[in-house]
Amino acid sequence: MYQRKLIVSLCILLAVVLLQSGISFWAHQNSEFHTERNRIANQKLAEFFALRADKQRLKVWLAEYLLTENANTDFRDTLSSRMQQQLKNLDQLAIRDQLYSTSEADLQHTMAQVKVISLLQSNLQTLERALKTREIALYRDDAERWRILIALFDTFQDTDLAELLQQAILQQKQRAELTERDALNALSVVKWALAVISIIAILLTLWLAIYLSRALSAPLQHLLSGTKQLQQGNFAHRIAEHGSAEFAELARQFNLMSGYIFAYAEQEKKNQQAIEQRVQARTSELQNALTQLHHAEQRQKQLLTDISHELRTPATSIQGEAEISLRGKDKDITEYKDAFARILAASNQLNRRIDDLLFLARGEECLLQVNLKPILLNDFSQMAIDTVQHYLAKGFVLEQSPATALPSEHWLLLDTEKFAAVLRIITDNAQHYSSQHKCLRLTISADQSELQLQLTDQGIGLQPEDIPQLFQRHYRGTAARLVRPDGLGVGLCIARAIIEAHDGTISLTANGSAGCTVTICLPHFSGNEDENTDH
Repeated sequence: MYQRKLIVSLCILLAVVLLQSGISFWAHQNSEFHTERNRIANQKLAEFFALRADKQRLKVWLAEYLLTENANTDFRDTLSSRMQQQLKNLDQLAIRDQLYSTSEADLQHTMAQVKVISLLQSNLQTLERALKTREIALYRDDAERWRILIALFDTFQDTDLAELLQQAILQQKQRAELTERDALNALSVVKWALAVISIIAILLTLWLAIYLSRALSAPLQHLLSGTKQLQQGNFAHRIAEHGSAEFAELARQFNLMSGYIFAYAEQEKKNQQAIEQRVQARTSELQNALTQLHHAEQRQKQLLTDISHELRTPATSIQGEAEISLRGKDKDITEYKDAFARILAASNQLNRRIDDLLFLARGEECLLQVNLKPILLNDFSQMAIDTVQHYLAKGFVLEQSPATALPSEHWLLLDTEKFAAVLRIITDNAQHYSSQHKCLRLTISADQSELQLQLTDQGIGLQPEDIPQLFQRHYRGTAARLVRPDGLGVGLCIARAIIEAHDGTISLTANGSAGCTVTICLPHFSGNEDENTDH
């Protein structure tokens, strides 16, 4: 059976992989061991060289001190500390060297090095005591002082330290060369071992691949011819059910699949034809609807653009004539100024209406794009009061409700330019529909999470049936049309879009028997402005 052949082949490959992994691990450990031995030997050699050099520098310092008696003692202390650290490093390296000893000779060499290091440590301690200023001062004769101190450098406990250190360096050089040669030999062994096991693994893999491919080739050719027949749409084709048990079962399942596919293909053709007919009908309906919607949108934008263009030309002419007349001196200046001031105010009002139309003509996305910046609640309150007063017409009075304390550290995220447009819209509406009572009341308050701005007038009020539709584009109530026939009904639509872009709300409520109240609610925040605006 092909399954058994495959399992045996995989087991052989697994055994080869495990053998290769074991040899690789052994080779790596052996190489790491010898590399570490070589590194320790080289470090010890470097420390011996540095120790000998610092000892010579200390001897030079002593000569300078004895000649001038003004040598730098800090340099002496630095050299002593450095030599102590070098001997400490040598001692630690000797301990590690013992752990990596491979023979009795290695261990004896290490013990000899430990004795040399111990003797040098004792000599350094004796030198440090002898080289102290107060100790040197005990010698009265310079010759005696030089002889005794130099003897401490060169001889200690009847041992020639210079010769001892030189011999230790030579031995350590030989030790470093030996460990380097061992490391190179270990690397060579690793390379050969890996090369041999890799060649064996490659040859065995190639043999197994050829063996399995020959056993698999014939059945796969039968399956491939069957799939080609299916690809060409010949679902009646069948594969001979013979050969190994696995491939015979596979051929049988393939033949069953071909039969099922043939049945489903016929049914799918029928279903697809029905779906295509329905899709074509729905696509045609959708295309017609989209075409009509596109034409309606284009007509609406074109209408608004045309109206704006037609209104701007006479408005600009009126404004220009009014400004020229205001500069005239032929007639009564007071009469001219009063008349043309009214003309100028009307033209400015007309221009604002045109700007509203152009605003809508550019689309809703323009209203929803706001440039939010933080502003403190107290600064917002003053800005709102100044803006409303700026848009008040002659004769109107702004009454401010008793001021409520606003949290000094709380702030809003606001697009001041677009919010000023909202204040202009609600102020204009309040004035247009309050011809008898020319007094507006502005109230600004705040709770823990929201700031509330209310503008109240004493105008024509609201009809209950008009309230749900007040914010729809171009909608105007019956009473509003009677008072002001020329309105366009777009101001509140623009205001709501801007306020909602600020995550706020705007609403209109009846103010008793006469007038109405516009309420704007905006969320406010506390804490550091930079941290909150970043999030």
